[in-house]
Amino acid sequence: MKQEDPTILNKYGKDPGFKVPENYFEDFNKRMVEMLPDVEITPVDVKPTMWQRIKPLVYMAAMFAGVWCMIQVFSNFTNSGNLDSVRAVAEKLQDDKENVDDFIMSGVSDYDILSYEDSVAMSNEETTSTDEK
Repeated sequence: MKQEDPTILNKYGKDPGFKVPENYFEDFNKRMVEMLPDVEITPVDVKPTMWQRIKPLVYMAAMFAGVWCMIQVFSNFTNSGNLDSVRAVAEKLQDDKENVDDFIMSGVSDYDILSYEDSVAMSNEETTSTDEK
């Protein structure tokens, strides 16, 4: 805790040195109004431009268009990730090497092909490990 120096208090005392005049805040509003210059305020009639009126509607339409685009993109991701249809197409085309381009162009991504190949390799490993036992 801070200790007070008694010599400073004895020398200067506790008087802050600032005093507010009597009734200063009671008639402060009156004096302030008297000091202000008299200025007439004329109302300005500003008409908004066409862009200022339709701007909120344009922004809202852009927001809804963005939400719609995001829904379309994300719904396409979920539809293309269906591995059952990928497996069915891959089993049909597995022996037919001429139709590889059709397989790739049928809406199947490279990721789906790789994940299918990995699952086939894993199932082959499981079959060979069970045969060895």
